[in-house]
Amino acid sequence: MKKGWTYIRLLAAAVFWGASFNAGELAIQAMPPLTVTAWRFIIATILMLLLFLAKERPSWGSIRSSLWVYILLGTVGVFVTNALQFTALKFTQPLHPALIMATNPILTSILAVPLLKESIRIRQIIGMLCSMVGVLFVITNGVLSQIASISLGDFFAMGANITWALYGVLGRKLLRGSTPLATSTMTMAVATVCFLPFANHFTADVSRASLTIAWVSIVFMGTFGAVLTFLWWNQGIAKVGASRTSVFFNLVPVVTLILSALMGKSMGWIQVTGTFAVILGVITAIGNVRGGARKEVIANTERSL
Repeated sequence: MKKGWTYIRLLAAAVFWGASFNAGELAIQAMPPLTVTAWRFIIATILMLLLFLAKERPSWGSIRSSLWVYILLGTVGVFVTNALQFTALKFTQPLHPALIMATNPILTSILAVPLLKESIRIRQIIGMLCSMVGVLFVITNGVLSQIASISLGDFFAMGANITWALYGVLGRKLLRGSTPLATSTMTMAVATVCFLPFANHFTADVSRASLTIAWVSIVFMGTFGAVLTFLWWNQGIAKVGASRTSVFFNLVPVVTLILSALMGKSMGWIQVTGTFAVILGVITAIGNVRGGARKEVIANTERSL
């Protein structure tokens, strides 16, 4: 595959990730957040299992050796993360969770200090502070002194960011010999089992049009927003390297910002400034992570939300 096509696919992956926040907001207008998430994962897990079986032909022994880790990561890192993230969309606009989740590589690096005994550098601290200011600038609407008044949805999004960072760090600490496809598929499957009790909790008195939009959004998130992004992200890492691939992840909140504006959300200089402050902070911080650690931090995004 030519590099040009690789970059096009990485751009598409960033667009799909960013659009998933907007699609999630549309879906929860007709269904409870956990029902939306349940059906998204049912679709994504079926496709990922088929891909996993076709590409890697795993044995039960290879899965069993890491089963308890898959259960832990699938429950904490995938089920809890997505439950919090989609619930957040009920209380806040999509840009806020997108910006908060964009800081995940930095938070992952921070958690790697106590859990993996890695060091943190001044440049990472500067990047973290820049991103945090950008996030707070947006969620407080430019009035940082009003931080105490941020919405419940923003707190849910922050919780999702923490559990997602734990997923990446604990995966590096506890998993040995598991491929990215195996890890993603098995943890998705565990999360899907956790979500199954919520799959039939539909909202009463919803119009057919709203329900149709919700199902289209769910199918989009389960296919384009999960499976295709995983495939194209991995192809990008293989073809052009983790460093160049990671740059495209910074486009995710920009896509969410643009789509939110097109959907009629109020977007001004505060949202634009905060978004680019977050991106600058992430680039600054991750630009100083070396070797395998950097690749692991970046690769955490391949298990798409």
